Amino acid sequence: MSRFPADWEILFLSSVVAGKKNNFRPIKDGRVTHLCIPVFKNFPQKRVRKIFSLLPVRFLWNIVLLIWVKAVLGITGFSGRKRVFYVSNIYYSAILSFFPRSLMLYDCNDDPMEFPDAPEWAEGYFNRLVSTADTIVAVSRGLVGRLNGLGREDIHYIGNGVDYQVFMKAIASGEPEEMKGFKRPLLGYSGAIAPWFDMETLDMVAEAFQDASIVLFGPLFEPRREELESLAEKRGNIYYLGSLPYERLGAYIASLDVSMIPLQMNRLMRMADPNKLYEYAAAEKPIVTYKFAKEMEELSDFVYLAETKDEFVSAIRLALEKGANKEKLGEFARRCSWQARADEMVSLIESKVPTTGE
Repeated sequence: MSRFPADWEILFLSSVVAGKKNNFRPIKDGRVTHLCIPVFKNFPQKRVRKIFSLLPVRFLWNIVLLIWVKAVLGITGFSGRKRVFYVSNIYYSAILSFFPRSLMLYDCNDDPMEFPDAPEWAEGYFNRLVSTADTIVAVSRGLVGRLNGLGREDIHYIGNGVDYQVFMKAIASGEPEEMKGFKRPLLGYSGAIAPWFDMETLDMVAEAFQDASIVLFGPLFEPRREELESLAEKRGNIYYLGSLPYERLGAYIASLDVSMIPLQMNRLMRMADPNKLYEYAAAEKPIVTYKFAKEMEELSDFVYLAETKDEFVSAIRLALEKGANKEKLGEFARRCSWQARADEMVSLIESKVPTTGE
């Protein structure tokens, strides 16, 4: 959104995240105003989750949310009628119809019903947003089909991307010192170690390449911590470096001999478009990934694709032998930069609302 036109004033409402700093007061950063709103979708406590599943409880909370958002829009100066709502969180859908707007765009970047902790009642929120949005953007062709199945034909396909210039700057800074101490070859994964991360694949890779170092960096979901630590102890060649600053991420990825996307071949991933694919491409190092969707065949001349765990291991071996098609990887990353994606989004919005106004 920071790449949208300079005369667009932007209010960014993000969700409250436990354990992180959440600002409930508006913070202005140039033309972007940011604050957190507690839009609840689920809770770790079973009792609270059960209470929130009750329709009267959610109804009362939506009234609170409506008042809260209305106050925020008024305080921050976004209460005019000529405004665009750019929505990716389905849990706002219960209140959006109460706000006049020039356009409501639903940016569908995942299938929300395929997340492991998605409550059953969330489907009503998803369907409501799909049916009431003025226009919809989907991040994958699988999602385009999913949304077509819900009766929407006017779906625009805009994939994910990479902050290309930030990655180039990080890569130019050279190999990080902590990466120099690992034994080569160096295999790596950058991203969330979440419920959809495939530990079985990681185990097979660690066993097949015992002379390699396997490095992971990114947020680690607590339910997977014990499993990862146990596997690292068992194999002895798996290393978790924690989360890294985004502005340094490119340097770490560029230090790898092979970058991997070992995520589960489930319906969630078949609808997804992993950012790491574009980030890996910017580093111009060999990429090994599962073929989550048929359209990934279009990448087969510069990405190593696998459909089974055995094929994944074989693809790593081939990637180490043949290396990367740097020219095609770099061109792909540049074409899919966040600036290019923002330009596509701006063109779409302007085609729907010739003058966005306030």
